[in-house]
Amino acid sequence: MAAPFPDPLIIPPVSATHKQTFILLHGRGSTAHKFGPVILETPLSQNDDNENDTTPTPPTKAQTLQRLYPHAKFIFPSAPRSRAAIYKRYLIPQWFDCWHADGPDSDAHEWMMVDGLQQTVAYIHALLRDEVSRVGAGNVVLGGISQGCAAGLVTLLLWEGERLGAFLGMCGWLPFRKGLAGVVDAWGRGMEEGAVSVTSERGAREWEDSFDPFEHDSDEVEKAVKPTDVAAACVQSLLEQLELEQACISPASRPPAFDTPVFLGHGDEDEKVPMRLGVEAARCLKAIKIDTSWNKYQGLGHWYSGPMLTDMVTFLRSHTDWGQNGETKLL
Repeated sequence: MAAPFPDPLIIPPVSATHKQTFILLHGRGSTAHKFGPVILETPLSQNDDNENDTTPTPPTKAQTLQRLYPHAKFIFPSAPRSRAAIYKRYLIPQWFDCWHADGPDSDAHEWMMVDGLQQTVAYIHALLRDEVSRVGAGNVVLGGISQGCAAGLVTLLLWEGERLGAFLGMCGWLPFRKGLAGVVDAWGRGMEEGAVSVTSERGAREWEDSFDPFEHDSDEVEKAVKPTDVAAACVQSLLEQLELEQACISPASRPPAFDTPVFLGHGDEDEKVPMRLGVEAARCLKAIKIDTSWNKYQGLGHWYSGPMLTDMVTFLRSHTDWGQNGETKLL
């Protein structure tokens, strides 16, 4: 039986009015109580170590996320404790079990992620649905660090609701990225930097040729929907790799969740999740036309920094209808 998810750490808005919600996932081996308070207290700083130095003027150094967004609720979920294969099956908090993300045999161990991701995606989706009902999808931000970023990206790609306000990823990677890259290749344009066509007759034919009706019972085959664009085909691929029942009733067209803008930040001295895995994640997301901002930080290891948080705020300002201090602009 799977371990239950601990109660999340919930930091209510500083103000009396709740307008936005951030759901941020900690990394493997950490907890909500270790990750949440520290990131909220980290001062934002000048944008001097980001090589993408073309953004508008950032907020002042004295600001923190909590001060900048006084109307925001911050939810920090905690992963359940389970046995980690690479740590001799020692019990640690983790969103899913996995092998070394950058190892030469990582593809052969992808099956290890399935059970944990099934549970994590369902759990975070429930949190998202609750917060969307409170403040609206455009005012909910999902994100995470390290394995929390990886779990969050899968959660976003399988989200069946409306476009979220944004996704904020720190020093993470994209699970099943090679399988998703293969789907993109099948749709005729490959992994070019930028985007692929969202309609591809060749891709549709290749998907149809690869579909094996004998893998499913007759009722599932009747419900099966052939994707009409690469985004829907990627959802189909993820559902099948995670062995989810929705695999045969996945969307036929591009899901609204794929319109969620994504920020990915990574240090070039990350010793745990090599930066190239973040680059590959960004390329894959861009290839399916997800608005993705890739940000590299010189001299930064496996963590976030003040300049990274500053860039996240600038990113939110340019991709949401929120104003200064978290005030929603009047339409």
